[in-house]
Amino acid sequence: MIGAAVALAIFGVFRGLAIASLRIDRDALARPVAAAFASGALDVEASWMHGNTEIGSHQYNDCLILFQAMDDRAPARLRAISPLSVPVDTNNSCAALHGFASGQVQPPTRFYHQYLHAHTTLARWLVPQLGVAGLRGLYKLLATLLLLAGIGYALMGLARGRRAHEAGAWLAIVVVFARWFGLESFGQSLGHGPADLVVLAFLLFLARGSAERPLGEGAVVIAAAAFGALTMQFEFLTGGLPLGLAVVLGAVPLALSVDVGNGRTLLRAVIAFSIAAGATMIAKLLLVAIMFPAGALATIEHQLLFRVGLEQAARRDTAVGGYEFVTHLWAGLEGMASGMHILVLGSLAIALVAGGWGYRRLRVSADAGERFRATALAASLLVPPLWLVLFWQHSAEHAWFMDRILTWDIAGGMALFALALRQPASE
Repeated sequence: MIGAAVALAIFGVFRGLAIASLRIDRDALARPVAAAFASGALDVEASWMHGNTEIGSHQYNDCLILFQAMDDRAPARLRAISPLSVPVDTNNSCAALHGFASGQVQPPTRFYHQYLHAHTTLARWLVPQLGVAGLRGLYKLLATLLLLAGIGYALMGLARGRRAHEAGAWLAIVVVFARWFGLESFGQSLGHGPADLVVLAFLLFLARGSAERPLGEGAVVIAAAAFGALTMQFEFLTGGLPLGLAVVLGAVPLALSVDVGNGRTLLRAVIAFSIAAGATMIAKLLLVAIMFPAGALATIEHQLLFRVGLEQAARRDTAVGGYEFVTHLWAGLEGMASGMHILVLGSLAIALVAGGWGYRRLRVSADAGERFRATALAASLLVPPLWLVLFWQHSAEHAWFMDRILTWDIAGGMALFALALRQPASE
C-alpha cells in the first residue's frame, strides 16, 4: 500500500504541475525555440547526433518534447493527460518543430498516450525562463553535482572508517556512473536528463543516508516507492525501469545493516518500487480510458507488442534477427562512451570477472548477512541484459541509448569486488 500511496501522491503533484503549465502561452515557448534554432542549440537538419556533447546525442527527443510542450491545438483538459505530438511517421522531429514554431506548418494532431510526459511539463515551465540551451545546461549541471557529492561522501566515509567497505562500494558505483553512463552526450537531454537525475539522486540518498549508520526499513521502502513513481513519470522507454529495478535490488542492501533479516526489507523495497511504477501507469491509463475515445488504449497495446517483437511495424526499419540484435548492441556501446567500444566492452568484462571473484569470495568467507547482500547485488546484474533480451526489438532499434543500462553491470561488478576486499582469502 505504501507504493501505491506514494505513487498517487506524486502523480497528483505532477498532474497539478501539468494543468498549471498549460496556462503558459505558446509564444512564450516559440520564442526560445526559434532562438535555439538561430543559435545552433537546435539543428533542423539532424535528429540524432551521436556523441555530440553540446546538443547531445538524442536531439530527436528534445524536439519532440518541445513540440509537445508548445502544441496547444486541443482542449487543455485533454492535453493535461496526454500532450499532442508529432505525426507517427515523422523522421525529423526538429524539422517538424521548426516549421510549427515558425507558423509555417500545422501537422495533424495526435495525442501521445504511451507515457506520463513529466519531462514535457518541466520543459513547458522552464524553457521560457532558461531557453533550450539553459535547460540542457541545468540538467547536466545537476547530474554533475550529484556525482561529485556522491564521490565526496564516499571518500569521506573511507577516510573516517565508518562503514568503510560500504563506502568503497559506493565510490566504485558513483565513479562508474560518472564515466560510463554517457552523461556527456545524454545528461543534457530534455528526455534523458530528468530520468538520469532520478537515478543519481536515489543512489546519492542511499549512499549519504547510510554513511553514518544503516537506513531503517521505513525510509528505504518509502524512498524506493518515490523512486519507482518518479522513474515512471520520466520513463520514455530509455531504460529507466530496468535500471531502477537493478539499482533497488543491488544498491539498497548496501544501505542496510549486515543482517540476515534484511531480506524482508529488500523485498518490500522491490515491491514498493514496482507497485509505485505500476500504479503511476495505471492512473494514467484510467484517465486515458475515461477522457478519450475507446480506441485510445489500443495504441499503447500495439506499442508494447511491437517492443517485445510480437507485432511488426512496417513504417520502421527494425532488426528482426539475432545477428542484427548483436551487432546493434555492439554499436550501441558508444552511448556509454563515445567512440570507445572496445574500452566499454573491456571494462564490462573486467567488472564482471572482478564481480564474480568478489561474489565467490563473499559466498565462501562472509557471514550470512554478507552472503545475502552479495547474492542480491549479483542478481541485480542480470536485470539489464534480461531486459535487453525481453524487449529485443526495442533494444536493437535503440541500442545506442538502451545500452546505457549496462552501466549497472560495471558498477555492480566493481562494488562486489570492493566489498570482498575485506574478506580473508579462503584456504
